Amino acid sequence: MTTRTKPSQSPKSLFLACDLQAPGAEAAARAALRRLSPDDQERVARLHRPADRTRSVLARWLALQAAGRLLGVPWAGLQLGRHRNGRPYVKTQPRLFLSMAHSGRYAVAAAALGARVGVDVEEISRVSVLPDRAFLTPAEISALPSAGPAAEHRAALWVLKEAAMKLTGEGMRAGMKRVDFRREGKPQVPFSAHTPYTGGEFNVCRLLGGYVCAVGVSAGVPPTTPTVLAVGPRTRMETERTDFSVRPLQEHGSPEPDGTTGRDDTASPAAHRADQDGEVEVEAEEAESHIWLSVN
Repeated sequence: MTTRTKPSQSPKSLFLACDLQAPGAEAAARAALRRLSPDDQERVARLHRPADRTRSVLARWLALQAAGRLLGVPWAGLQLGRHRNGRPYVKTQPRLFLSMAHSGRYAVAAAALGARVGVDVEEISRVSVLPDRAFLTPAEISALPSAGPAAEHRAALWVLKEAAMKLTGEGMRAGMKRVDFRREGKPQVPFSAHTPYTGGEFNVCRLLGGYVCAVGVSAGVPPTTPTVLAVGPRTRMETERTDFSVRPLQEHGSPEPDGTTGRDDTASPAAHRADQDGEVEVEAEEAESHIWLSVN
C-alpha cells in the first residue's frame, strides 16, 4: 500500500499599494498612526517632512493590512517589530515576512507566509537623473533598450535591485552593482526578472503617474501587480478622529513650524529617500552624493 503525500502549497503572498494623492490619504494616515506601536510612532515623528511622515505611516498600515489579510485577522490587532538589520516583522508571527517602501505619491507593502519578500517603488523621472554607472552593471547597460522604454526600463532595474536587497535583508549594504538582473520577455514594463544574487521570482509593473514598482518572493510566485487600496471619505480610516501626541502630519506643502513648506515634490532623489522605511540609512559601498539610500 502506497502512502500519498499532499502536494506542498505555494507560499501565499500579497502586494498592496496606496496612492497618497487619493482623497482621504492624509486622514487615513492620521487614523492609522494611533494604531501603531509607540516605537513606530516615534520613528515616524523623527521624519522632518510632513509628506515623509504620511508616506511612512501608510507604508506601515499597508504592511499590517497585508499581514492581517494573509492571517485572516484584523490588522489593528497586529504589531510591527524590527530585526537588527532593519527588516520589519509582525510580532508573534515568525512564519510571516514583510517588506515596505514609499516614494513620491505611493506607499507599497507586501507580506508572505513561508517565504521572504521584498518590494520597492520609485518615480521614473527620479531614476532618470542618475548615470548608468551609479547602479547598473555592464551587462545591464548593454541590454538596455536603445530607445522608447529605456527610461522606464532603467527605473525597473532600480526597483528590482532594491526589492532583491530587501528580500535578503542586506539592504543597501549589498551595493547596487552587485545585484545583476536579467529580464524575461519583452523590454517593456511589466516583465519578470531573475538575478543570481538571490533565489526567487521577481515582477515589476507600472503605476499611474510615471512610477514603477517591484515585488519578489524567495519561494512561490509573486503577485503580478499590487492591489491599490482606496482611502476615500467613506472608509473607517477617514471617519476616525485622531490626535497626534508628538508632531502632526500636515497636508502636503502646508507650512512647518519654522515657516517652510516642507514640500518635497521637486526634491532631489537623495532627499526623497531620506528615510524610506523609518530607519537610519546605511551607506552603500558605491554611494554617490546624488543616490538616495534606504533599508527595509
